[in-house]
Amino acid sequence: MPHRSVDWLLAARFEANCLDRPVTDPGPAAVADVVRRTAGVQGQAWRGAAYAVRARSTATTFADVSQAQEIDRSVIRGWFMRGTLQLVAVEDAGPLLGLLGPKLIKDTERRYGELGLTEAIRAEAADLLEEHLLTNGPTGRAELADVLVKAGLIEEPRGQAVYALIRHTGLLGRLCYGPGYDKDETWVAVRDWLGNPLVLEGDAEELARRYLAAYGPATARDFATWSGLPVPAARAAVQAVATESFEIEGDVLVAVEDLPGSEAVRLLGEFDAYLLGYQDRRQALAEEYHRKVFPGGGMLRPAVVRGGRVIGTWRHADRSYELFGPRVDLADELADVARFAG
Repeated sequence: MPHRSVDWLLAARFEANCLDRPVTDPGPAAVADVVRRTAGVQGQAWRGAAYAVRARSTATTFADVSQAQEIDRSVIRGWFMRGTLQLVAVEDAGPLLGLLGPKLIKDTERRYGELGLTEAIRAEAADLLEEHLLTNGPTGRAELADVLVKAGLIEEPRGQAVYALIRHTGLLGRLCYGPGYDKDETWVAVRDWLGNPLVLEGDAEELARRYLAAYGPATARDFATWSGLPVPAARAAVQAVATESFEIEGDVLVAVEDLPGSEAVRLLGEFDAYLLGYQDRRQALAEEYHRKVFPGGGMLRPAVVRGGRVIGTWRHADRSYELFGPRVDLADELADVARFAG
């Protein structure tokens, strides 16, 4: 088993996660290419998902990301890995929900109970929301809340129960995000939006292979952390598909390819998947800078990364930045961010 350094590990992961920007075509098809290669990008902030695409391609634009989701419908935004919002290739949505959905629903049972959302209420709400979306098309949260209140399923339209029921219906594969984002976000019925219902059949080994291709070298616990699968199931899947093993500081990590790694500098958007793909982030992000990137409240700020290691933070609004160490030339990246935003 080859012994490798932490620097190599981070550079290899950086390359595996497409942060050397292997997608060079323009247009919405390139957006879908990025999303397939990375097995999905984090999507709770639409801007973050868009900048994740930019960081992994050279000719896409913010408008291309919207077109890929809203017009081409080659990517879909919904609740997948870990039950968080993700942007995934449309052909991956059914397999992911088939594999992960039942556990994600089970893991949310306590919260459903706190909100008074019994299994019967959730089932009725899923039918009602899907029927409303099939009849009315893309619909915002306020209108969906009114539908649920009028049906007597919830008492008031502004509580957390509204989103919980929307998300639950999404985990069943029956609705997803439609046109718009941020304050203008809407939801749609999947079988109307995509033309067919999702086939909810997934395979843990296939997901493990794709995870290792996009995040390896890694461990089974890393895969479990990223996916939301139980550790035993994650371990069995990783063992079945891994083809390369490396020893790094006494730990064994596995992969499906031995990559040379990349030392490029990249500006990552908020909630970038690279920093959410592992159980332990200490190698990529020094503990002394952790709060600068993960300030609390579930937030993950835009980061400056070189060769897989976080070296600073930056701001979307004015493209200002703070480096944690020696000066690094960010001119090309800052210019490309401006190009991407249009």
